[in-house]
Amino acid sequence: MQQRSTSKHPSIWDPPPPAPVVDRSALIGKKPNKVIPVPREYQRQTLGRERDILINDVKIKTNCDIVLRWDLTKITSFELFGSGPAVDKATRYVNEWISNAQKKSIGASAWAKISAWEYLKWYYDTVEELEVDRKQKYTGPIGPNELGELPKQEVIVQWPEDLVNQSITPRDAFGNKLEALNALRMHLEVYISLLPSHGGVWQIEIVGYHKYNVQDAEERLNTMIDRVRADASGVQHAHNVILDEREGIDVELQQDESWWPNHVDNVVPRLLPSGLMDEPGTYRQEGLDATKLSGLRYSLKLALDNVRTRKGAYDFAVRLGCVALSSKHVQGDKIGQTFNRKDFLNNINTKVEIDIKKWLAIDDFGYRILLRLMASTDFLNPIKSAEYFGYTPKFLKDTRPIFRGSWVFRDPDSRIVEAQAPVRHAGRPTPLNQTYVTNEKVPSPPSSMFVIQVDWTEDEEGHYEKGTPRFYKLGAGKTGPTKNIDVNLLELGESRGWQFALESLIPVAAKIVPPILSGFAERIKMKKNYKPSSTESFADWDQTPTIKKHLCTGRLDSIYSFGILDTCYKIELTAMWYPQQKRPVWGLTVRHTEWATHLAELEALPVGRQASWEEAISTFFPEDGQMAGYKAVDDEYLGMDSLSLSDKARPKDGMRVLTDTLLRLSDIVSSVTTEGGIQLTLDTGDEQSC
Repeated sequence: MQQRSTSKHPSIWDPPPPAPVVDRSALIGKKPNKVIPVPREYQRQTLGRERDILINDVKIKTNCDIVLRWDLTKITSFELFGSGPAVDKATRYVNEWISNAQKKSIGASAWAKISAWEYLKWYYDTVEELEVDRKQKYTGPIGPNELGELPKQEVIVQWPEDLVNQSITPRDAFGNKLEALNALRMHLEVYISLLPSHGGVWQIEIVGYHKYNVQDAEERLNTMIDRVRADASGVQHAHNVILDEREGIDVELQQDESWWPNHVDNVVPRLLPSGLMDEPGTYRQEGLDATKLSGLRYSLKLALDNVRTRKGAYDFAVRLGCVALSSKHVQGDKIGQTFNRKDFLNNINTKVEIDIKKWLAIDDFGYRILLRLMASTDFLNPIKSAEYFGYTPKFLKDTRPIFRGSWVFRDPDSRIVEAQAPVRHAGRPTPLNQTYVTNEKVPSPPSSMFVIQVDWTEDEEGHYEKGTPRFYKLGAGKTGPTKNIDVNLLELGESRGWQFALESLIPVAAKIVPPILSGFAERIKMKKNYKPSSTESFADWDQTPTIKKHLCTGRLDSIYSFGILDTCYKIELTAMWYPQQKRPVWGLTVRHTEWATHLAELEALPVGRQASWEEAISTFFPEDGQMAGYKAVDDEYLGMDSLSLSDKARPKDGMRVLTDTLLRLSDIVSSVTTEGGIQLTLDTGDEQSC
């Protein structure tokens, strides 16, 4: 007779579970999985009863143990102990408690709250916990299921020989116990284990109960191995093209302009004109030749194929900005030196990093570019001020901007541990020759960074409405977005260039953002009666001691958008306020309206999957600059004119459409002044690095 399973499923008729008993002595000496400090602005007095209630509530609702640290009845930090999912739940709970701490009195908070027992909520929460616990077994050794059956479906994945030749093993890629594959194990309910190596040959075994899950796991694992191979291939290969190479022979290193908001990279390359070469700007009328287009297409395809398996929040744009050489490779003592153009190109493609800044022009010059774009009715057309919000003006001259603020914070939950003096009896003298520095700081891992972004868009009545704040994290040890591409089209005669920028951030749910940051985002306000033409910053925000302590940098943007006729490309001319700057600098960006849609797929990419794009170049740079898969049909002739063999009837190469657009925009910028664009400099006073 088969024995019935003893596991009991939850029922709405079951009584509430008893409150767990927290054994605090078991946590003494253990290192917490996470420490959440309470900002000074959120600290308040608490009673012992409230602290006990808080500890038990966290244990009941999150299955996570916590230890409270307090000073004079004020809770100063929470130490969390538990598994990854439990710590995440406890983090959300603690953040909510900190956010609401000032809203309750001491006496009211100390009373135990008996909330209405919601059977349905408890049922689903319990089912979710049981499901997580059940799937957790797939991260361990192979075992029987509830019916005592062992998994029979099996597949072996061979570790690639090229990775073996580079001395990269599965343990190097996924951890000693392949713990990086735990999400894949639990999601597909398969066991993944590393088989013993024989003669340097590594194999990964996938075992499961269902054939489809095992095959799916094999496909996803191979995708992850391809990503390991891409990472092992080395540093991103730079692809730089000098558009005006036929206008000069030598490149001189010059000092950057005084109006730049950041002078970290202060060495600027400039192509010296030669009377034996082409006239300045000739390349704009000729366009890129087939060889340069082919190299550009190849580099962009590599970059897009590389990110299609990587989860994150991506932004793709082509920016026109000032050019500088990275201070990591070239210092100010090189200013004044001259290099042959070919040698210079070889250096920036191999060992010297070149950086195209987000800024292009100072305030006065940028405003003149804006007026010039508003008058380009033969090239541009009015579009919505934002992708999904705002309204479409009737004329270019009526275009109004959207406003965006971005702030970068150090993670308030990460801290530097102060070195502690050795414990000794108060009456015992200090040993001879013993020195101790009480303010010495123990080295700690790099602090992670949070990014807060807020938009204000205009409605049909002309009022600006604040959007929902968005939260991101920077990669470990990074001070800016991850750069996933290094492709630049340089106009060295004017010390500027077009940068193909594919950048990524890590999206963060608002629930796990520290309260000091979520509260900061909620209280950001746009100044009343602000005029878009004003050169003053448009937003106000908190300046509390905690905010000043953790705020690293930020920027305010005023973005004017214009559509490019007969294409789906658009131009964004942006006035940017950097820290310590009273007046903005301006930048110019080109985007395709579908790029954000394609890249949005990567923000929720399942483990081991890749984006569902077809061929990268045809998707991101469609023919005629239209939408991917779009084909115009003449209603009158039912598309019969497409049978014509003339060049006019053939769709124009998508990459050619984009580069021709960039060159025409470059010509517009240079035509604003007879000096050739960025030659105009106005001193705005002392500049400070952000």
